[in-house]
Amino acid sequence: MKITVIGLGKVGMEITRRLCEEGHDILAIDKDESKLAKIYENNLDVIAMKGNGSSARILKSPEVAGSDLLVAVTNSDEINMIACMMAKKMDIARTVARIRDPDHARDLIVSKEDMGLDLVVNPEYAAAMEISRLLTVALPVHTELFADGKVLMADITVDETMTAFVNKKLKNVELPKACLIAAISRRGEMVIPGGKDIILPGDTIYVLGHADSVNKFFLKIKKKRQKMQDVIILGGGRISYYLAEKLNSLGIRVKIIEQNPDRCRDLAERLPETLVLQGDGSDIDILKREGIKDTDGFVAITGIDEENLLLALLAKQMGAKRVVAKVSRPSYAPLVERLGVDAAISPRLIMVSEILRFIRGGRLLSLFLLLNGQAEVFELIVQPGTKIAGKALKNSGMPKGVIIGAILRGEDTIIPEGNDVILENDRLVVFALGHIMHNIESLFNLGGSPFERKTYY
Repeated sequence: MKITVIGLGKVGMEITRRLCEEGHDILAIDKDESKLAKIYENNLDVIAMKGNGSSARILKSPEVAGSDLLVAVTNSDEINMIACMMAKKMDIARTVARIRDPDHARDLIVSKEDMGLDLVVNPEYAAAMEISRLLTVALPVHTELFADGKVLMADITVDETMTAFVNKKLKNVELPKACLIAAISRRGEMVIPGGKDIILPGDTIYVLGHADSVNKFFLKIKKKRQKMQDVIILGGGRISYYLAEKLNSLGIRVKIIEQNPDRCRDLAERLPETLVLQGDGSDIDILKREGIKDTDGFVAITGIDEENLLLALLAKQMGAKRVVAKVSRPSYAPLVERLGVDAAISPRLIMVSEILRFIRGGRLLSLFLLLNGQAEVFELIVQPGTKIAGKALKNSGMPKGVIIGAILRGEDTIIPEGNDVILENDRLVVFALGHIMHNIESLFNLGGSPFERKTYY
């Protein structure tokens, strides 16, 4: 597929790198020569062009002409919208725009089709919804749902007290029949384990299975969380706005601590049910005065990763029951498990997964990136004529580093073993290490048109 990417910030570079690895023909456009230079520094097989991605001269150029998809992810909502609108006039079939401003995003929910936008991605909104889910989920571990809620993946960091796991070989761990351990993260590295592998203290294990079975199993290990009643948010950016609005709608009391007085006034006007405080959230006295030791949730979403991690850890030590930190740098992902922070979210990875899911399209129903993209969990339907259909799992030719975690067949949820046969129209939940989607496309017949499915906001 021929794809034009406008904007080579962190998101643009990540999308460009991943699509390049999957064998697409990529044209990357940016005004900043230093950003274009990163294409060559990373040895990416990509055509780089300097220029304004919303200009008619650039969009009419032979390099852009004939693109199947245009992705506009500059820092300007307006440039992204204009680029996509003009691309449609240049007969580019599909367009994706990053729209971050709350007012723009709301307007486009209704009118995006009229403006020529097939997919609108708002990373701050998506991050806020994920944080809200992490704070309010009853199960005391991080979870992801698949197959309309029938299949659940939960991850938990093992400590010395968890006798059900610690220092046991995988084959000796007593899991419910409808569950399996799909992967282990150890010191920031993800592996798909075998039966003889031993679970060590500090490992994070990923358990995949029937939702009821996974829930019941983890509730035996940890008590069910109490209902979230109040949350302190550090930082007053867009994520804070969306998150406070969502939590208020759930009846949760919210305090936002922000240093910038103008931003405080704006948030106070937009969020009448939220208490907005001007101050330095890294000041321990302020956190104590605002009741950090009694708060149910603490969320650090400033623009500085180090500050977010350290303050989330501090809040946990001071008594906050659940803490979440925003982390953008890939190198910090392994630290989250070690520091004791309950969860970390990356708006960049959330948005990249949305765009990749859209680009891969049609038969890919969901996609989640784990541990800063070291692994992917995706959901698909086995199409008629697919190479894997009619074969036992052990004879399917599945590449190394890939595991079929669940099969949904009608109303049945199957946690498969080697002799189980995959049938046409089965719905599969697949766990894969690295960026190897392009290596298994032929097995699942994913090489057709990537835009067969209705797009969404």
